[in-house]
Amino acid sequence: MANSKRVFRSVLSDFKASALSLATFSILSKFVVASLSIPAVALFLRSLVSMPVRSKSGSWEFFEYSGSFPGVVLVMIVVFFWLVGFLVEQSGLLLIASVKVRGGVPKIREVLLKFLRTAPRIVGLSSFQAGVYTLCFVPLLAVFAFVTRNIIDSGNGGYPSFFTGFFGWLLAAASLLVLVRLMLSWLFAMHFGLLCREKFLKALGSSKKLVKGNRMRLAHILGRFWLLTVVILLVFSLAFRGGRELMVSYSREPTSFNIFRLSLFASAETVFITVFWIVVAGLFSILVTRLFLELVAENNLEALEEAGTYLSKEPKIQKRPWILLLLGLFAFQATYFDYYGKLLVESEVDLPLVTAHRGSSLKAPENTMSAIIQAVHDGADIIEIDVQLTSDGHVVLNHDRTLSKVAGVSKSVPEMTLEEIKAIDVGRRFSRNFAGERIATLEEVIEYMNEVDTKIKLNIELKDYEKTPMIVQAVLDTLEKHEFTERIVITSTSRDRLAAVRESDPAIRIGLIVTYITRDLWSLDVDFYSVSSTILNGAFMIRARSYGRDVHVWTVNDTESMMRYTSMGVSSIITDRPETLSQLLIRKAQLSIFQRRVLAVLSF
Repeated sequence: MANSKRVFRSVLSDFKASALSLATFSILSKFVVASLSIPAVALFLRSLVSMPVRSKSGSWEFFEYSGSFPGVVLVMIVVFFWLVGFLVEQSGLLLIASVKVRGGVPKIREVLLKFLRTAPRIVGLSSFQAGVYTLCFVPLLAVFAFVTRNIIDSGNGGYPSFFTGFFGWLLAAASLLVLVRLMLSWLFAMHFGLLCREKFLKALGSSKKLVKGNRMRLAHILGRFWLLTVVILLVFSLAFRGGRELMVSYSREPTSFNIFRLSLFASAETVFITVFWIVVAGLFSILVTRLFLELVAENNLEALEEAGTYLSKEPKIQKRPWILLLLGLFAFQATYFDYYGKLLVESEVDLPLVTAHRGSSLKAPENTMSAIIQAVHDGADIIEIDVQLTSDGHVVLNHDRTLSKVAGVSKSVPEMTLEEIKAIDVGRRFSRNFAGERIATLEEVIEYMNEVDTKIKLNIELKDYEKTPMIVQAVLDTLEKHEFTERIVITSTSRDRLAAVRESDPAIRIGLIVTYITRDLWSLDVDFYSVSSTILNGAFMIRARSYGRDVHVWTVNDTESMMRYTSMGVSSIITDRPETLSQLLIRKAQLSIFQRRVLAVLSF
């Protein structure tokens, strides 16, 4: 076999001469395969992601989405479709490459006719190879999912199992070796199936015989090709990512110009990646075909069939006006299918609810009636308040361990009676305009809430610092007394307090306040997570959705972060600036679905 440098020079020369035919067939095949596969995979993915995946068994705890059985099935389906599409595309490209490598000029019409005549053989052989490759990929997937979860969760992604422990890694390594060996052994199966008209199993056997004794040389040449491909792709991907992040940082506001600019950048990136893979597919088909013909010559095999008719050496584009149509189809395919797949897979992202943090706490003293009234005027959907229990059993609003911040009093709420607390002015330290403001009780808040729109709810955080376990019953008694249980959610950092609420009234939605991720976070019986903005990311969102749980994020006060978390799909944004967030969401609600999703795609 010739040395690799000469092979690569010949491949580049052949590619330049047949680039138009290769690109034409590649575009057509991608268009057809994407039309058939994307809707099916997208529909399955939407159903899977929206499913509340919970385990009934305590020993299984909760399914890890990326490592669960449905998750593995999903990945296998995607890998299978991708491999079938790639192999089908390569089968047509090798027909073109075989003509060019032997000195002819490929005629796309003849190639298409031959491709259609042999379509059952192509699809059958491609499906068989893709199925075997996909099964070999499963042990690798198990280890990959386990490692990824541990990286995302800082080492708390899950316990090693048989498939992720020592034997799992061993099985994954063996699967990788088998996968590489099979891909080399069956490298020329499609050539024998199409060029030599051999049947299914015989084509696989003939390819194995031809490769035997040449595996190391083939691995060396193909390894260099794919290593160079990956390096180039990484360089350009990093460049595009840097450019995208820079552009997004200057395009947070949903103006028409920013939408247009982001869409144009996304289209340019998509077109480049599509062109890159079309070039790679063409080069690879010529490389493999040249290696095939050289090995055939070395082994004196003469069973090859002529792959198409030869045309004139210099075909002119003027004689093929339909090429312009294909070029237009390429531009359409490159942008449309990228968005088409994302629009199908991305479920409709509802705009988040606005939660006023301790009321409108930048305009009025936190946790006071003035802050709550202001939050209603500012358009809040939910008003978050912190409650504590006085020494005589009354539920009042306060956040800190003592009253030092709001009133300059060093005592804590549990050390004081309601009468003592009501004597304290918590408004003067905020502003002289609020002089005389008193600490509010939960009953006073509910009485006011009964006078406003019933769509506005309360987020009651139990903030007793584990000092007053009676607070749970006191809050529930107050809610039941005023028949207000349907307009509240209860949150806490205390798992014991949330468990007590669940036991007393399972109908009340409860949420765990998350400041750091622990191993048992996903096994807790809660309805949603209230997550610090310092740790919330896309991976957490995907995982929470797989368990059927909403995510609230706190405390978000700048518009850039508001836009980012809105695009993530959080259920509620907790902010000190509810009016700013409300106005921003009103503007975003006026955008088209496409514009919203462009922002969502580009916000990560």
